[in-house]
Amino acid sequence: MKRIIAILVFSLGLIIDLSAQSVENVDAVKFKDLIGKGNMILLDVRTPGEYSRGHIQGSTLIDISDRNFASKVSMLQKDKTILIYCLSGSRSDAAAGYMTRQGFKKIYTLQYGIMTWNRQGFPLEQSNEMVASAGTTYTEQSFGKLLKDNKLVLVDFHAVWCAPCKAMSPVIDQVSAEFKGKAKVEKVDIEANKVITTAYQVQTIPGFVLFKDGKKVWSYNGVISYADLSGVIKKYL
Repeated sequence: MKRIIAILVFSLGLIIDLSAQSVENVDAVKFKDLIGKGNMILLDVRTPGEYSRGHIQGSTLIDISDRNFASKVSMLQKDKTILIYCLSGSRSDAAAGYMTRQGFKKIYTLQYGIMTWNRQGFPLEQSNEMVASAGTTYTEQSFGKLLKDNKLVLVDFHAVWCAPCKAMSPVIDQVSAEFKGKAKVEKVDIEANKVITTAYQVQTIPGFVLFKDGKKVWSYNGVISYADLSGVIKKYL
């Protein structure tokens, strides 16, 4: 019996240790330095109201109290470094714990939240942007018609709360203009198109799927350069 208890205690300690290794609580100076290095996802887990009154530039808003928090988080790339903040640190800690259990490998949280960021005098930006689903809602039939009516279709799966998706928007607009009349570029909001998102097994955003003659010929998850994206389209023209 003592041997079993010892094994359970050891196992629990190992789990806690592994979790601790994947989440690091850092001060505002270190947090700002990590943001500056790029190649990460910056996550604000406060409410939309708090976000609009002031947030760190480049943040993706996913309110931890949102009933769709889990499904939204599941769309983020798990191989990316995740930086999380809230007002005082409690919500970011809770979000980090959940995301660790879901398989996210490296997470940093802002110690004492955005309040300590403010004390350092670091900048925030304000926004009156509506953080809600938007765009055309497709049925399987109407989406199928879109593919049938256009020989080559690039679909940009995105969400209005996704900062990397916003960063890709100018690239998508540029691609759309370059290939006008040759390829259809369609932006599909995952919140408004859960049926299509599920049907084509879109697992992370931003996500891109290229269809030719109604058939999927290429897909990519994450941020991609204009040169690489336009190169793929040229290949299938």
